[in-house]
Amino acid sequence: MKVRADGFEFEFPGALDAFVFDEKDKSQPSFHGLSHAMRAVDLVVELPNDTLFIEVKDFHAPDDYNFKAAANDDEQGQRRERMNHLRDVLVHKFRDTWLYRWSERAAGTPDKPVRYLCVLSLDNGLLGTVRKELHQALPAGSAGPRWQRELATACVVLNPQRWNSAFPAWPLNRY
Repeated sequence: MKVRADGFEFEFPGALDAFVFDEKDKSQPSFHGLSHAMRAVDLVVELPNDTLFIEVKDFHAPDDYNFKAAANDDEQGQRRERMNHLRDVLVHKFRDTWLYRWSERAAGTPDKPVRYLCVLSLDNGLLGTVRKELHQALPAGSAGPRWQRELATACVVLNPQRWNSAFPAWPLNRY
């Protein structure tokens, strides 16, 4: 099963379903109609044993997320502000998508384990920083003391090159 998002084409052989979740076209069956109030990940992939929430960010304007080392305190503050904004966007997209799918009572979601995969066109050095920030803000891989299950079993941050190394069974290509 193939699905496209933000200039990339993913292939998920054996998937039960794979679709653009942040659909803008009202005529499509995956259009959720609440983008004015809630955020959504780009793709949802239903596999036999788990569900993938996939967010893709191909930074068309790299300066918007220029995280290079800061030369002074002002640049450091701007760098921190950009990182906080990216982290907050990624966290809200996951949480809102989880609520969408729970409210839809979608088959398998969120009864099956959910993995959150973020594909960001950033260099390898920045991926670790984004991953660390995201893990601190999103309780992936852990549950609260009274919880019966986790919101997500994993939160992975990679660029397209690392995606293809980490998930060779799910090829990713630019289109």
